[in-house]
Amino acid sequence: MTLASHSRASENASFDGIGLSYFEQTAGEKSDTEFVHYLMPDDELQSSLTSVLELPPLPELPTPKPEVEKPAEAKPEEVEKPKDAKKEEKPEEEEDTYGYFEYVPYGQYYHVDYWFGKATWKNSAELGLNGQTGNTESNSLRVGAKIKREGVATIFSADIRHLRTSDKDGLTQNNAYVKHKLEWPLKIHERWSLFEKTDIEYDAFKAFDMRLVFNGGVSYKPYKTDATDWTLSVGSGFSQEYGSPQKGIIPEATLGSDFSHQITEKQSFQIKFEFFPAFEADQGYRHVTDASYTIALDHGLSLKLSAEDRYDSTPNNRKRNDLDYACLLIWQF
Repeated sequence: MTLASHSRASENASFDGIGLSYFEQTAGEKSDTEFVHYLMPDDELQSSLTSVLELPPLPELPTPKPEVEKPAEAKPEEVEKPKDAKKEEKPEEEEDTYGYFEYVPYGQYYHVDYWFGKATWKNSAELGLNGQTGNTESNSLRVGAKIKREGVATIFSADIRHLRTSDKDGLTQNNAYVKHKLEWPLKIHERWSLFEKTDIEYDAFKAFDMRLVFNGGVSYKPYKTDATDWTLSVGSGFSQEYGSPQKGIIPEATLGSDFSHQITEKQSFQIKFEFFPAFEADQGYRHVTDASYTIALDHGLSLKLSAEDRYDSTPNNRKRNDLDYACLLIWQF
């Protein structure tokens, strides 16, 4: 055996057992020192293990107390919402298309507001009765109605009245009239307005069968509060009598004053005065004064005391004055 082969054999012997476990290695002579080297720890490790074993034992932990079961709190029952439920949505404000030839619900085409727009209405009806029997037999009836419509652009008012009185000899009073007034408040100032007025009067005991009066002009409110309203008006127009000795159309001016005051919550007072002078002096003049005092009752009823004086400077062989006074029951609706 050469020296090179001997050295290779010794190197191979030194690498035997590498990569094999303890039990897989070939049996051979091994020293006790090598065995101890694998089983016994070093001195430093031995000392640390000894110190760990000499530590005092850990204190015993207290035994936990058995948990007491608390009664379950009653929870409020939740109401199940339907799955298809939608969130409440605020209704959208519909555009105001009511009136002035716009669409309205079916069945309201007959209403005035459909043609002229929305408005506030104040309506009333009046009734008065008077009778007497004994040495003289007579009875008197007075009926009437008032309509007032306050719109955005116009104010319309109408007054209808009929008086009839009779005794044992027949009729002693029989007259009626229809009055209407249309106002247009001006935008330049809330106190100014234009107006148009038409009156139709019938009287069986006057020299005419019917009188037509038409005029227009401008009105102004010199004083206006929540309780008091005073309106002055001036204008011009014409009148014509039918079945009268006075023929033709009579041009005339018109001057008016309308004052109303709310005395208390249930008491009010009103006085009107209208003056119609003809442009020609020989055609005379007329004036009408109407005063009333109203006491409000319950359920829309009111008690009214009224007096009206009508004066005509050209009565055609009749009396110039006619005075009507009455106590009436008013129903507002």
